[in-house]
Order: sequence, then structure tokens, then C-alpha cells
Amino acid sequence: MLHNFITALQFLTVFTVRKDHEVGENDLARSMTYFPFVGLFIGLILVWADRVFLWFFPDSIANIFLLILSMVITRALHIDGLADSIDGIMGGADRESRLAIMKDSRIGTAGVLSIVFVLLIKYVCLNNLFDDYKAAALLTAPAFGRWSQMLMMFQADYGREDGLGKAFVGHVRIGGLIAASVVSLGISAYVIVQDNRTAVLAVAIPLMIAMFTMLWRWYVVRKVGGVTGDAVGAASEMSETLTLLIFVFLVSGR
Repeated sequence: MLHNFITALQFLTVFTVRKDHEVGENDLARSMTYFPFVGLFIGLILVWADRVFLWFFPDSIANIFLLILSMVITRALHIDGLADSIDGIMGGADRESRLAIMKDSRIGTAGVLSIVFVLLIKYVCLNNLFDDYKAAALLTAPAFGRWSQMLMMFQADYGREDGLGKAFVGHVRIGGLIAASVVSLGISAYVIVQDNRTAVLAVAIPLMIAMFTMLWRWYVVRKVGGVTGDAVGAASEMSETLTLLIFVFLVSGR
């Protein structure tokens, strides 16, 4: 259990718990059960970092540092996947050209715009969330983002012949998905529910994330013939953003 969590933590974040931590393809596959828990860990760091930043800066500046910290913690792994996915899907004329563009390390206009829009939406959302609502959003958004990764990869066909994502896509076990869903979503629901209004969040967010992820997965499969690692990262980023948007929508009182 601890081995798999450390594997997930070291793969998804900048943290190195054990330098001699040996990982095989089977270890990577088993570690996916712990992806949402790593998301909760990232969220916990962001919650405490927000409190520290607010000692020195107003909300608008503290939120910039939160976004920067999030990129540092994740090595910008998922937002890079977002940019590559949008570049490939929008720039390619067929499956092969789309996959080739995704694999290219250079980033195009569409990819840059996708990063700008996602970060801008996140920033505006954070500026409209305060106190316990903001803490709940910071804690749970990364967890829902990693949960969406599991939904993307569950019983999916890999879109390439090779690549890092091959060790993950299609290897999510039903038992692991159920266990991760029950525990992580249960914790998230406990954190979210503060009053009648936010109680709706506990139901609305996982439903919206699941529907959005399945729609994105269907679209990606249609465009490139399967799920890729970049598409999984893109799902995570967009699901985090969607979580923040739902928070703002439901707690704004409108």
C-alpha cells in the first residue's frame, strides 16, 4: 500500500520520498488507485500555503502564488498535456498528424491559449472564493482532477504504439477505481459540506466531473483512436477548473 502511494506521489509530483524507489510497469498500474489521494495531498499543501501567502499579500496576489505553486508541485505535467492535446486535436488533419503534433515538444498557438484560458479561469475563480469555501475548493479540486484521470484510463484503449501512458491507460482495475472513488469522494464530500448550499456541491461536482470526463474521452478517442497520456493530463486540468467553476456558481447565491 505504502509502496504504491509513494509511486503515485513521485510520479505525479516533484516530491522524491525515496531515491532508490524501484518502479516497474505493474507498480505504475497499481499506483493509480492512489491518484486521488495524491490530489488531496496536493490540495492540503495549497490550503496551508494560501494561509501563509495571506499573511503577507492580498488575495489577488496570493492567488497568483497559489497557481505558481501548483505548477511547481506537479512539474506542470498535466497542463503540458493540456497544451499538447489541444495543439494536436486542433492542428492535425488526421489521426497520425494529431498524434505527431502531440508528441512534438514545441507548443503552438492553440496550446498556449489553452494554458492561458485555464489559468485565467482558475485565477478568477479563486478571487471569488473566500474563507472555508476557498479552502474546500483548494483541497478537493486536485483530488477530483486525479479522479478524472482514473475515469479516463478505465478500460480504455491506448492511442499510441508506445509511450509512458501505455503503463496506465487501460490498466485501472475496477476494485481500485471503486475504492478510490468511495474513499476520496467521501473525504471530499465531508470537506465540502458546510451548509445546505455547499451540500449540493458534494453531489454536483462528481456528477459533472464524470460526465465531462466521459465526453472528453469520447472526443479524444474519436480524434486519435484512443486515450493518450496527454489527454489524461488535459482531463485533470480541465476537471480542476470545472470544480472551481462549480464552487463559484453554487456559493455565489445566484
